[in-house]
Amino acid sequence: MKNLLSLATLWMLCSLCCTKQVKEYAPGREQIIKANRRLLEIAMEDGFSPPVASRVYVYPYLAFHAVLEDFYPDSVQRICTQVSDFPHPDSSLESKVDGRLAALMCFEMVAKLMVFSEPLASEMLQKTVAEAASNGCDPSVIDACTRYAEAYGNKISAWIKLDQYAYTRTLERYTSNKKPESWRETPPDYTPGLEPHWRKIRKIILDSTDIYACTPLPPFSVDKTSDFYQLANEVYSQVLDSSKIKTAWYWDDNPNVSRHNGHLTTIIHKISPPGHWLNITAQLCQANKTSLWITSDALTLTAIAMFNGIIDCWDMKYQFNTVRPVSYINENISQDWQPLIQTPPFPEFTSGHSVVSAAAAEVLSQIFGNQCHFTDSTEVLFGHPPRNFTSFHEAAMEVSLSRFYGGIHYRHSVLEGNKQGTYIARQLMKKIQFKSLSQ
Repeated sequence: MKNLLSLATLWMLCSLCCTKQVKEYAPGREQIIKANRRLLEIAMEDGFSPPVASRVYVYPYLAFHAVLEDFYPDSVQRICTQVSDFPHPDSSLESKVDGRLAALMCFEMVAKLMVFSEPLASEMLQKTVAEAASNGCDPSVIDACTRYAEAYGNKISAWIKLDQYAYTRTLERYTSNKKPESWRETPPDYTPGLEPHWRKIRKIILDSTDIYACTPLPPFSVDKTSDFYQLANEVYSQVLDSSKIKTAWYWDDNPNVSRHNGHLTTIIHKISPPGHWLNITAQLCQANKTSLWITSDALTLTAIAMFNGIIDCWDMKYQFNTVRPVSYINENISQDWQPLIQTPPFPEFTSGHSVVSAAAAEVLSQIFGNQCHFTDSTEVLFGHPPRNFTSFHEAAMEVSLSRFYGGIHYRHSVLEGNKQGTYIARQLMKKIQFKSLSQ
């Protein structure tokens, strides 16, 4: 009997101990998608231009993916190990560290470095810590992950500072030369050209040999029989039905739209092109219930492709320095004509949104397949219903044509931009020797 009581007592004690055991907690797909959404919202609040937005997004994802590569090398693509001089995590700090929680913390710490609204980014990190604690994560694990993320975040911060961004802030602003064939400031705000030195920003994985050889626009001419005049006249004379108008507004993605009412100017912040495609990527991963590993691959590679694409696109923009349709049309066809959407303040060729969208589409096609049906609801926030697509490249081509419908690009420029983005993404995927992973 005494033995039975002893066994019973032992069983009860074990049961009590088990009920008090610390639960294992590790963030997954849901948490990085939530962090992605919050970073997109903060970037919208800060009103970053498309080039700067691409930089804001890419570094947090590199940090996130690098930690996963360190802890789970057989589960994710080898990306960060192929980035020149990219700092590696300190393996001596890995005792008690959960790689997934540490990766999310690194994402949020690096995100804080990239934005103006630092308190909002700090709040994102605080919520991650609170969620881990409320889900029973051992405080010693949270503490170890925090120390790991801080140490690695500092190393990444030092590497980021070498990307030439700070240097480009010291260079002269762009001054238009007012020549008929050249870009000059456009209505309604006549803002100086944005980021004229962006070509100097350090690329990620790709280099100066990975540049698409664009077919340039025909020679500038005001002769009505010339090819250039016909390109501009095609923008001016196109008939916009309701479908084309909705398409142009859906993909407008102007992060800083100005509205003028007398002497009052209101700035409306919307999502940028890189942000729109990261949101599409997150929606896709959520809908398909992809693993954390594929979610990380998709978001990181999409961010890198868009970042590199914008560097090459801005190189083309200021190299060719092409006049926008609104300037050419007002001076040579109709002085009263205005584009459907607001013309952004930088040269015309090639189309930036076309490059970004095609680059993202190519990455996503290689990960999820060429005929992946998906629904994009990014613009619901701005009053536009969701849109359905049968492939990523279908969506990217719609983006390209939307810039023509909107009156801010010539048709040739959007088609070349689409080819440019596709080429850059393919070069990236070749460089990392992308291999398909099972979900």
